[in-house]
Amino acid sequence: MRLAEVFGQNAAVSRLRRALETQRVPHAYLFEGPDGVGKLATAKALGLALLCRELPGEGCGKCETCARAVAGLHPDLRVFAPQGRDIKKDEADEVVALASERPHEAPARLLIIDEADKLNANAANCLLKTLEEPAAGAHIVLVTSAAARLLDTILSRTQRIRFVPLSPVLLAEQLQKQGVPAERATLAAALANGSWSQALALAEGGEDEVTWAQVTRLREAAAGRTVGNIMDAANAFAGKEGRLPLVATLDLLARLYRDALVSAGGAPELAVLSSKRTEINDIIDRAGAAPLPRIRKALDALTEVEEALAGNVNAVTAVEALIFSLRSLEFRRNTAQAQ
Repeated sequence: MRLAEVFGQNAAVSRLRRALETQRVPHAYLFEGPDGVGKLATAKALGLALLCRELPGEGCGKCETCARAVAGLHPDLRVFAPQGRDIKKDEADEVVALASERPHEAPARLLIIDEADKLNANAANCLLKTLEEPAAGAHIVLVTSAAARLLDTILSRTQRIRFVPLSPVLLAEQLQKQGVPAERATLAAALANGSWSQALALAEGGEDEVTWAQVTRLREAAAGRTVGNIMDAANAFAGKEGRLPLVATLDLLARLYRDALVSAGGAPELAVLSSKRTEINDIIDRAGAAPLPRIRKALDALTEVEEALAGNVNAVTAVEALIFSLRSLEFRRNTAQAQ
């Protein structure tokens, strides 16, 4: 990936371009932000911009230098990552050795440390002097989704660039460019929490039908008249194997209610799951004359159950409580609705 191909991170890319154009690229950067939003890809794109002689400051993506860099075969673009639970001093020593030498053949050398928050204490301390004074032409990028875990002495030696979650609209557009059908792309983007890698996995995994089925089952249990339906719906999430699909189901249900809320509030264009217009309208219809308070109450109930699950509450118990809470929104009260 070249800098021109990085999407959704305009502020970060603009800062890097200014540094490249003025030839004032810092010795050390810290790329921080959520997982899956393009931090590592952007670091590699910076490597192309620094190494390429055909199109300096951008990287042509076609020359031998770029091809070797993309393939991970160029000696002046190296990526280091944890081999186990952490990054050990031996690996940090290699970074120090490379950063103390001039580039092997390119105009610059870029060393990337992915998941830098996993540097153990010895490895982190080993890097301090190098981060401040690498050899001429050597640059280091630390990539992390947990900057607070890094030593303050490391943070103070780097220029920090913040990467932001990607919008569902942008994710859906990118997925559709890769041939993902519009409805699947929209759903995957909505569930991805701003992460491109997660959106790709969701789009390719085919779990959307299963998740939608579970959402429908929870809503139908809340709309029904028998306790047995509630217990059956909750038992679908029993055991350890049930917790992961439960997270996706609650996430999707919350987004559906959120779309119903903005639609009931007079802004249907803000609905992310716009292809599910029928379900959104059904929620608003069931809420009756006071849709906003009831939908807000449903969203509050979802927040409470997610907090309970984070506290290791039994999933079946939490889901049963959730379904009872959703009855004020989903339960069909009058005869006309029941028919």
